[in-house]
Amino acid sequence: MSYHPSSKEVQPPPLEMIEGLIYAPGTDLPFGKTIRIGPKEQIIYESAIEKGYQAGIEAHHLFLKDHQSSTPVVLDDKQFTMVIKHLLPKHLSSFEKGLWRSFFIVGWTCVYLGLDEDDEETEH
Repeated sequence: MSYHPSSKEVQPPPLEMIEGLIYAPGTDLPFGKTIRIGPKEQIIYESAIEKGYQAGIEAHHLFLKDHQSSTPVVLDDKQFTMVIKHLLPKHLSSFEKGLWRSFFIVGWTCVYLGLDEDDEETEH
């Protein structure tokens, strides 16, 4: 049985090049890292992945603050769907929305697992 991609499948955005650096703007993971281009250091792009990841961390910390709790919580799919429905940026493409949602869950889970310590310390 051969596989034929459906025309309804969401295609990833094309690769881009900046100063000889090839990257996928929707999927590479810069997480705010800077790159030197000429005499300046710049963040070359901010992807849906980074935004979703950071939103997940921030939403979990806000959830804990609002519930006056210090114990991180894990959500099931229905609960994530309810939270994400209110926070998901509307301007993203279908492909970017999928990335944002996935990495929102990663960010939320990092707080649950205690892996967000560096992010939390740099925000204060």
